[in-house]
Amino acid sequence: MQPSPILRSTVTRKRIGFLAGAAAVALALATLTTAAAGAASAKLKLPAERTSPTGNYFTLEAYAAPTSSKAVANFEMKVCTSAHTPSNTAIDPALFTLSLAHGGSVPESTTAAKKPALIGQPLKKLQCVEGWLGFDVPKGKTVSALEYDYNGKISWAVG
Repeated sequence: MQPSPILRSTVTRKRIGFLAGAAAVALALATLTTAAAGAASAKLKLPAERTSPTGNYFTLEAYAAPTSSKAVANFEMKVCTSAHTPSNTAIDPALFTLSLAHGGSVPESTTAAKKPALIGQPLKKLQCVEGWLGFDVPKGKTVSALEYDYNGKISWAVG
């Protein structure tokens, strides 16, 4: 025996159609919200450590983004050498650059950096130094990544 079809009024059918449409929209929004949350979690989490090709450790401790009143990007960087560091190792802030969205880069500026600035100096094995790197960001430009380039590039996406 076949089950009897359920008879519904026109108003009830419209309500069911509306509710089905609302459920579809809610599912689509939930998917977008989950994707946005995933993108947000993919952003840089501090501190962010990278190892250079020479085996030294670079840890980005803090990032102060440029503002409309102060177009300077500041990065607090900790650099530690390893037990395998050659005797002539030194840190040089000039090896850091700031990549801009849509191309271009900005060199490090010790005069723009917060205090204490990271300064060029020789490093012994198992030694750490810490300081700020500053970059004057051109008006209308957006920060993309902090990069260090010596015997290979390491970077921190910040934009």
